[in-house]
Amino acid sequence: MTKLKFFDAFSGIGGFKLGLERAGFECVGYCDNDEYANKLYQAYYKPYKEK
Repeated sequence: MTKLKFFDAFSGIGGFKLGLERAGFECVGYCDNDEYANKLYQAYYKPYKEK
């Protein structure tokens, strides 16, 4: 079964991401213009794989 994919625009701290992923969707990216929201999002979800 293919997962539906979404882009988390205006992501804030990722509340919608959390809900959609729990419902079975796959996040393919995110964006927000708030520096502190981005820092929290990156710390909590670790969207980038470390090399």
